Amino acid sequence: MVETILALDVSTKTGWAFMTSNDGVLTLEANGQIDKSKEPEGQYPGNFVSWAYDCWVELVKLINLYKPDVLVIEETSAGSKAIYSQKILEWIHFLLAQTIKESNIKAIYLMTEQWRRETGCLMTKEESKHNKIVREYKKAHKTSIAYDSNGKRIGKLTRKHINIRRANEVFSKFLKEPLRKKDEDTADSLLLGYAYHLRRNRK
Repeated sequence: MVETILALDVSTKTGWAFMTSNDGVLTLEANGQIDKSKEPEGQYPGNFVSWAYDCWVELVKLINLYKPDVLVIEETSAGSKAIYSQKILEWIHFLLAQTIKESNIKAIYLMTEQWRRETGCLMTKEESKHNKIVREYKKAHKTSIAYDSNGKRIGKLTRKHINIRRANEVFSKFLKEPLRKKDEDTADSLLLGYAYHLRRNRK
């Protein structure tokens, strides 16, 4: 059965991906990232209310444009962000949840660790080796900055780097160019949709 998916990594710069899941085949139709919305001027909490509404309006535009069968959304996790960053995120999520309730659209929420595990976002031996080199360099030179043998600055590879690499692996044939660090929210939305597609196949 064909099902269209709109995956959302909700934030003030939401990453999104629209795809079609059909008999084991996943097709990426469109993807992108909503331009980062700035905190409006004014007194808290009124400015945060306006900010949340601004972000929610952009989400509704996406939903109305693609009219998906299902929304796949990354669940928020308590304590993962600074208090006000977490607050604006939760308020945007509330408005989106209200839209879901009123429209009765199917919605699936996935925790970060769930979709990362299910989509194979695991560090490779090469990536682990890279991080070991970075740690050992910093320890040996008693510094917070590391360099490779060619004198080029290198940093530790994080989960975000792994997610971007994995999204490129899965969706390379659909992407005009590989995703980079600036596309981390888009990468997360792609993998959210992919996780849901894999669950459909298992059922």
